[in-house]
Amino acid sequence: MNIKPILQTIIGISFVVPLLVTGCEKASDKEGDSVNTDKPEQTITLERAHKMLESYKERYAALTTFRDGKEDSRYGWHSLDFYENYLAYLKHESAKVGIKVSGIRLYYAAYPDDNVSGEQSGYQTYLYVPTYYNEELKKHIAFDPLHMYESGDPIPLHQIITEGIPIKKMQSTTMVMFQNEETLSSIANMGEMCPLNCPDVDDSSGNN
Repeated sequence: MNIKPILQTIIGISFVVPLLVTGCEKASDKEGDSVNTDKPEQTITLERAHKMLESYKERYAALTTFRDGKEDSRYGWHSLDFYENYLAYLKHESAKVGIKVSGIRLYYAAYPDDNVSGEQSGYQTYLYVPTYYNEELKKHIAFDPLHMYESGDPIPLHQIITEGIPIKKMQSTTMVMFQNEETLSSIANMGEMCPLNCPDVDDSSGNN
């Protein structure tokens, strides 16, 4: 029995399989399917978390005094499904306009005193706003993939939401169709705030 062809086949398979595996891994990375499960550098210790919350108490007390003794919100909550869906949504919409989402900027805000806010009126909250990386300016800039200039460049969202500039003023230079109603965006909010939505028992000691 001539084993030379068999040995050649085995050697060939042992050489090709690692290439296929590597190729699949690279393709997966390229398509964004792979997930890095390493511990993020941004995680902090329990002791550091406690110190930061203690440092916030002075501001919290000032807000409570400003609200005539009515306690302000201490934290907010969104489900894991929300985060996964929101990130997938941002990537999907941004891909349509050829802009890569670089991150999410967190804006501190408060619910206004209106019918939409209801019993949440006056409580502090936060807004999730997507960003892209501007290579020329070397900085992350807030934008909305739903609102782009006809040139394909993102409209500066920070100025619009912080200064209240109507995006409709840019109607003639954007690719977005506006109607006589509030403008839809990819900004996210609507989390469960505590107060008002505090769990009855959040831990074994009964503290919230």
